[in-house]
Amino acid sequence: MTDHPQQSDISNRQERNTPTRQADLTSADPYAVLGLERRASLSEVKRAYFNLVRQYSPETNPEAFKLVRSAYEKLNSAESKTETDLFLFQPPPPWEARKRRRKLELAFDPQDIWLLLQSHGDLGCSSFDDDFRPLQG
Repeated sequence: MTDHPQQSDISNRQERNTPTRQADLTSADPYAVLGLERRASLSEVKRAYFNLVRQYSPETNPEAFKLVRSAYEKLNSAESKTETDLFLFQPPPPWEARKRRRKLELAFDPQDIWLLLQSHGDLGCSSFDDDFRPLQG
């Protein structure tokens, strides 16, 4: 036995590590763009990227190259891959512009205050008998 792997072992290993899925340049999923499965390692991401760069070079197909490059940037490090996996699992909520609050209308009529006090207080009462009850003893 020798310490060096044989040529057939190397080619078998390379065949196993090549992406089995077809690259989908219409997808928003970076794994689908690179033709990888979600559990792909960083070396598989790099290998798939370089294979697609050879296929879609920036000189011949710049739009496809931009998609491939963008997908690679989302998966090229452990941190960015983890963040991408998180957002693929649960996308962030849609952004909504802050709504401006309406200005308060500070103009009022003194009659409104009088009506408010009459309805919620004792100001409009003419008989106070309702407030008192006989003591039970």
